[in-house]
Amino acid sequence: KPVTPLRSAWDSLAGHDGFEPLAESCASYFDHHQQRWASRFVPSLYHFWKTSAQHDLRWPKAQRQALQALPDDPTAAVEQIAEDWALTPEAFEVLAHTLLLRINGWASWCQGIGWHTAHQQAEAGITQLAAMVLAWEWIGVDQLTSIQQSEWFAQWQTADAGITSAHEALWCWQHAYELGYQRALAITLAAPSAESSSAPKVQAAFCIDVRSERFRRHLEQATPTVATLGVAGFFAMPVADAATGPERAQPRVPGLLKPAYRVGSLQPQQRGVQRYQKESQRQSVRHAKYAPLSTFTLVETTGIAWGWKLIKDSLRKQATVPQCEAPAGLFHTYDGEPIARHEKIALAKNLLTLLGTPTASLLVLVGHDSQSENNPHHAGLTCGACGGQGGGMNARVAAALLNDPEVQQAVQHAGMTLPSPFHVLAATHCTLTDRVHVYRDEQMPEALEDALAAFESGVHVAGEATRLERAPDLGVDDADPIERLKTFATRGADWSQPRPEWGLVNNAALILAPRARTQGKALEGRAFLHDYHPEQDPEGKVLEGLMMAPMLVASWINLQYYASTVVPGLYGAGNKLLHSVVGGHVGVIEGNSPQLRIGLPEQSLRDGEKLHHEPLRLTVVIDAPRERIEAIIERQPVVADLINHRWLWLTRMGDNGLERYSPEGWQPVAV
Repeated sequence: KPVTPLRSAWDSLAGHDGFEPLAESCASYFDHHQQRWASRFVPSLYHFWKTSAQHDLRWPKAQRQALQALPDDPTAAVEQIAEDWALTPEAFEVLAHTLLLRINGWASWCQGIGWHTAHQQAEAGITQLAAMVLAWEWIGVDQLTSIQQSEWFAQWQTADAGITSAHEALWCWQHAYELGYQRALAITLAAPSAESSSAPKVQAAFCIDVRSERFRRHLEQATPTVATLGVAGFFAMPVADAATGPERAQPRVPGLLKPAYRVGSLQPQQRGVQRYQKESQRQSVRHAKYAPLSTFTLVETTGIAWGWKLIKDSLRKQATVPQCEAPAGLFHTYDGEPIARHEKIALAKNLLTLLGTPTASLLVLVGHDSQSENNPHHAGLTCGACGGQGGGMNARVAAALLNDPEVQQAVQHAGMTLPSPFHVLAATHCTLTDRVHVYRDEQMPEALEDALAAFESGVHVAGEATRLERAPDLGVDDADPIERLKTFATRGADWSQPRPEWGLVNNAALILAPRARTQGKALEGRAFLHDYHPEQDPEGKVLEGLMMAPMLVASWINLQYYASTVVPGLYGAGNKLLHSVVGGHVGVIEGNSPQLRIGLPEQSLRDGEKLHHEPLRLTVVIDAPRERIEAIIERQPVVADLINHRWLWLTRMGDNGLERYSPEGWQPVAV
């Protein structure tokens, strides 16, 4: 039975733009670049909207007077409207939620502000916007005829009933769709794993990103002396990049965390000074560009100066592997004091616990990055664990820390065994071209040169094999490997290319298990792979951390792709070709609409003719005893909500294959 959509009062009023006036107010309030002179002195979003609307002559006088009668406090306004409508609390909640979905992009932005400030009463939080949409609806209801008002009240009084039952058939199909993937995954995981013929000479730790799965598989096949590991790509380094000064520090951590340390120096090095000066010049240009008077003069006076940049960007043919500078030191985020010795040791022990005891003398930490031009969604192609930045900085920080002789000695005193010699290098994997850049250092023992040479040879072969595997999905048909690489690199330097790479499309699973469980198995670039050694974690503390952080972040990524695919009008970003950036960092709008678009653009999900992403909820596979997993679910409400409310699937590796979790018990995944 089709679902009858819930109607706003404005849907029944002809000649109105619905909730677009609210979106315009949000765009004006949050666009601190183009509208800074209009909204700088306004204390809150609600007050800004209420004040500006009362002076907007596009509104009829009666509407402006009605709005003026509402309290200036948003909470008081909501209470007055609720009392006036006399809806049940359940119906009022559904109404408020439905109206916020009419302006979903800005609602998401406001909710994010409230989440980051740890309270919902922020000047631009969701409470402010909820008061706005309810007040706007209140004005609309007042303009309806008596019959229309009766219909409006009737639909909302029963709005909470029947929503679940109307979607049962769709959930049944979705359930079957996901079970089909789980069956195929169970068959793949049940096959014998590839075994290394000798002890590894190099261990390479990659980010859990699904794009690493293909590369790791090909690297192990090309160079049996290299073993790969999976770990969150910020390498347990909660840092911010402060190379251009602490006031411009960029967090390199997952969205769940805040950086405890910043990377830089108390007295910036010459290169840091140059970066600072360059960024200051850019800021000066931006300030001039967005000043009120520049609307009339900037293009005419400086337009010709941008000509060379346009020509240069058009002629740039190939992207290079993104690189980062060597870290100059770690300092506390708030007081600027250098990191203490015991803190270095704690960071090192935490990372080595996640990776497992090193068995090779050379450990390479491989962060990942991407490259694209003219792309507001570039952060979606980089490292999610690094806050939408490249992972090379974190890898270099971790490598420098693990190479500290004092740290190595303290780690071994704590009971961790390290090979002798033992050295750590950092590297960056460009997911656009599948090229890897290794950051060499002079301290590496000469005895490890052969191992490093074998690794660099292996990543070259693995890059060619990975590009060959990815080529059909991107329509790249070059037969020659060199030409194929050039084609991939050109996509990242072409500022008219809406799809430089597919990103994390088709992500479907997260596997927390030893690499031996998945080695040599083609998971088609669909699985996040994080190493977990159950025998080294009897108390389950490591697993608890993995289920509270990487599992949660992987679920966010998965749900972003899922929602952008199944409800693109609400949760997708629309057509990238029509995007305009709002506020420099807020987001994008599509065409001339003031509605903020969230999620992923069409070009990240479709190939122009059909969907490229399969919308499946994340299937989590854990190699751990039932009791350990159940204890974590019982202790952690966030984990329990994710699983019990069906945001993801939880399975474990049992003696006879995969077992699926439910509150009623564990059931085998049929193959």
